[in-house]
Amino acid sequence: MSGSKKLKEVTLTGKVTLKKMGEGSKSEHEAVYFVTEGASYVLRRKGENPFSDPFLHKLDGKKIEVTGIVNKYVFLASSVKDKKES
Repeated sequence: MSGSKKLKEVTLTGKVTLKKMGEGSKSEHEAVYFVTEGASYVLRRKGENPFSDPFLHKLDGKKIEVTGIVNKYVFLASSVKDKKES
């Protein structure tokens, strides 16, 4: 692809929520969303199943810090850390 930009890795803090995605379609599933102060992203981990990641599902409702690449509405995480409430 000519003219494509190299995506830069970022670190953001936010909360994990689960929501239905693709409702009524063959790919309907409960997606993991990462909600920050400024945006909401579908959260996925590099190399893991995009439709079912038990590690991310266990983080529902928790505040986390994520490092990775944002591409439109997807946050592809290379690192996910649970931020324990102080």
